[in-house]
Amino acid sequence: MESTTPNLAGLSALRPATGADASLLAALWRRAWASANPLVAEVAPVAHWQARVHAEFGPPCLTLVGEHDGTAVAFMVLDMQAAHLHQLFVDPGAQGAGIGAVLVAHVCALCPQGWSLHVASTNLRARRFYARCGLQECGHDRHPATGRERVLCRWQA
Repeated sequence: MESTTPNLAGLSALRPATGADASLLAALWRRAWASANPLVAEVAPVAHWQARVHAEFGPPCLTLVGEHDGTAVAFMVLDMQAAHLHQLFVDPGAQGAGIGAVLVAHVCALCPQGWSLHVASTNLRARRFYARCGLQECGHDRHPATGRERVLCRWQA
């Protein structure tokens, strides 16, 4: 997939991730996750997030990095076969500028027949964001590794 240049929300590029991105994605993920989960007393060290990047961001998933002036400010991990968005995070300093909406619109373009995602049930800001983007909440379950309650959301064209 070639790089694209969205003309919204201050992104200068949306490009496929490379192996060289692992450390910066782990750090960005940790910051954004901590911001989205302020009630969690202790956030895992960056080594935990690096291990997850190596384990979860490769094939069959497509990982895209959103940049602003050469700095990674967002990423998403999309399983194209399952049409399931596993991760979408925007750096806390870049949130509220429309970058997440650009990424969701890109997922809609890549999966025009519809797609799904899970979001933590306690992450009310993300749930409102996805609702504004046209996703519908379809049910609740528990994350298989953490046991945290999550909401299944779906987008249909």
